[in-house]
Amino acid sequence: MEEPRIPSSYHTFLRLIRRLQAEDPSAPRKVLKQRVIYLLDLPPEKDDPYWDEQEFPYLRSIRTRRQLFDDRFNLAMYRIRREKGKA
Repeated sequence: MEEPRIPSSYHTFLRLIRRLQAEDPSAPRKVLKQRVIYLLDLPPEKDDPYWDEQEFPYLRSIRTRRQLFDDRFNLAMYRIRREKGKA
């Protein structure tokens, strides 16, 4: 069985979050994050050893999967909030 992977860019997170927000516009950030984890078939428990393994992101230093996921999720949320502010 193939190990679940974190998307390679925040653009995938943008699409997922927008889709989830369309389904439930009042969903808090924490709920959105859990739903994204579920949709990507990632381990739901943050103490799972999967999250502490190293990833080799493009053009960046080696980071844990937890850091990589959080960085991409946060960037996607920032872009969405910024777009809403301009609208």
